[in-house]
Amino acid sequence: MLPFLRVVSRFFLFCLVLLVLPLSVRAQAVPSLGQITLQLKWLHQFQFAGYYAALEKGYFAEEGVGVVLRERDPATNNILQVLEGEAEYGVADASLLLYQERGLGVRIIAPIFQHSPNVLLTLASANIRSPSDLAGKRVRLYSNDAEGFAILAMLAESGVLDSGIVRQPFTQDFSVLARGESDAIYAYSTNEPYVLRQQGVETHVINPVNFGIDMYGDMLFTTEKEVREHPERVAAMRRAVLRGWAYALDHKEEMARLILERYSQKKTFDALMYEAHGLDELTSRRTIALGTLDRGRLDYMARLFMRHGLSEREISVAGQIYDPVPKGRFSLSEEERAFLAEHPVIRLAIDNNWEPFEFIDEKGQYRGIAAEYMDLVASRLGVSFDVARKHPWNDAVEMLRRRELDVFSCAARTPERQLFAHFTRPYVRSPMVVVTRSDHEFIPELSRLEGRRVAVPRGYASHEYMRNEHPRIGLLLVENVDEGLRAVALGQVEAFIDNLAVISYRLKKEGLANLKIAGQAPITFDLSMGVRSDWPLMQGILQKALDSIPEEEKTAIFNRWLQIEFEQPVDYGELLPYIAAIVLVFSIVLLYSLRLRGLNRRISLINTRLTEQEQSLRDKNAELEFLSTTDRLTGVFNRRWLDDALTRNLSKAQRYGRPLSLLLFDLDHFKDVNDRYGHLVGDEVLKVCADLVAARIRTSDFFGRWGGEEFIVLCPETTLQQAGVLAESLRRAVEGAAFPEGIRQTISIGVAELGSSMSADDLIRQADRGLYQAKAAGRNRVASVAAGE
Repeated sequence: MLPFLRVVSRFFLFCLVLLVLPLSVRAQAVPSLGQITLQLKWLHQFQFAGYYAALEKGYFAEEGVGVVLRERDPATNNILQVLEGEAEYGVADASLLLYQERGLGVRIIAPIFQHSPNVLLTLASANIRSPSDLAGKRVRLYSNDAEGFAILAMLAESGVLDSGIVRQPFTQDFSVLARGESDAIYAYSTNEPYVLRQQGVETHVINPVNFGIDMYGDMLFTTEKEVREHPERVAAMRRAVLRGWAYALDHKEEMARLILERYSQKKTFDALMYEAHGLDELTSRRTIALGTLDRGRLDYMARLFMRHGLSEREISVAGQIYDPVPKGRFSLSEEERAFLAEHPVIRLAIDNNWEPFEFIDEKGQYRGIAAEYMDLVASRLGVSFDVARKHPWNDAVEMLRRRELDVFSCAARTPERQLFAHFTRPYVRSPMVVVTRSDHEFIPELSRLEGRRVAVPRGYASHEYMRNEHPRIGLLLVENVDEGLRAVALGQVEAFIDNLAVISYRLKKEGLANLKIAGQAPITFDLSMGVRSDWPLMQGILQKALDSIPEEEKTAIFNRWLQIEFEQPVDYGELLPYIAAIVLVFSIVLLYSLRLRGLNRRISLINTRLTEQEQSLRDKNAELEFLSTTDRLTGVFNRRWLDDALTRNLSKAQRYGRPLSLLLFDLDHFKDVNDRYGHLVGDEVLKVCADLVAARIRTSDFFGRWGGEEFIVLCPETTLQQAGVLAESLRRAVEGAAFPEGIRQTISIGVAELGSSMSADDLIRQADRGLYQAKAAGRNRVASVAAGE
């Protein structure tokens, strides 16, 4: 009996371990700042790409926050979901102001879009171009006046609401505009104009911004309770979200593919890219920092709400704004203060020749963007930095590796450096770009440089990236930016790759007019402070000091170093001995210039003639390019161009697992047309047919003449069923069209979809089988052939 009891006890012990182990694993996985839910404003699309990037790239995790992104239920109030505790954070627009007026405790953390995407759409053919044209017209508006308020305010400010409009209810069916059931409909400038254009509906956009109504778009927000009880988490969320948006907007194609793969397939890749470029403009990030919140604009928005009756009393804007660094203060723990007391002087590793970030000037002073940050950090921490002025960058890196120096002032976090240093979050960001001679073509991707020589600074992040990611590109290692730019200018290398801010600064300062920025690498320089790995406490101390620097001060530092000014005191007394010589030289130059004037006129005339000849040559080349890709009779693409397009799109579809379909059609009984009416009439029939099809396919499709009376339509991102619908619409259009001499012309169409292992020839043969089936069934038909049939 005892052996049996031992077996039973061991079995229960094993079950207990199985129950406890997952709990312990989950407990270890809980982020240090807890798990939260972020309620999105709408369904998954590029509108929320910054949040996807922050999650997928680990920015939330680095901040110690676990985040679940939740799609919106259109029937639910997404703001109340946050205020009632269903989610801790949310995304909403200017209507947030109304909830503060009701005393519900809203806190706006950061606006993502500086301008609202809410617009009105009208048909391009309707001649409705401004709000005043809408008087008496049928207008679709949001059911809730607070949503899309910018549209309502625009109509009110222009007097249209007083004149009267026929207000129609909310609908997600935007085809009501094309069907003539509405004269105008609300829309997002980043979505619906593209969708309707794909359906062949051309629209006109009435944007409130153009009529004096400029509201914030999407804003990250939370509750007063969250700010009060979890201030560190709110600050962490703000940092991670803004970092995510910076990444998403710099890597639009990558994020569009990520959305299709992990979040939603409701939009095509092209639609997501259209949305991405539109949203980038709405952020205004090239003129102001992401997340910038202007209290004056919120006051303006609040006054609009009151003026138009949405708010009964004055809204306290100050009570709604979250201050990421209240009064610039921060606190250190006892352990952190003790560490600083033990290390009052910190040895600083710098790059002594990296303008405008940091450098040692002619007087031996440490200057630049990083130098100003270091001054602020030192004053906040009560320490001093001992700057290693005399050591070049590669030596400084090695010295920190050997712990002969303590802190990087400004360095990119790379896999190699992470082996011996811990890094703060980036405090300066700048893209990595490609510089070439001014006559070089644009470089859309770095693979175009394979087999050529490219200069990079030795030991910099660009060196490590190029060495690891592009081993087929020959690298010339230079010691500094000037040497790299000089190598390009002299034709020693094809290009130079480094930081945009540094390169722009040097190009302006040195006046290198024969160089240009010809492309961007798929990474950015995220520049951080780095701390020797045996000082982990110092990393957190430096992060607190950096976080305490206000955004306005950061922007001012950056702007000072991007505006190059040269001021030198002039001792006019020292110039007096040179005045006589200058007058003499000026007289000689004046006489000589009179003689040269005639010669310059002749040179100018010759240059004008050369310019005209060059333009003529460019025009001829453009004409030749057009002729080489276009069918002369019909004006659509020729077979040579179609072959190239088919190869490109087939490779892309198979690489990313995307659908691709092909329509092959020819004109029924076309030989009879030529025999009865002659080839001139037959040519006109071909032209009319080509024009009909070209006007009805989508902008993403490729259409061309395959040969004789055969044509091809190539349809990326299109399934067999979708292609069949398009084919049927083309067949009906041709059947009902008027052709020369009263001819009734029809077409037969074969439709095929690309299979996983099919070649271009296989796809054409598949469509050809469909064409044969359509003809065998009596012509004037569409026959779709699935892969494997």
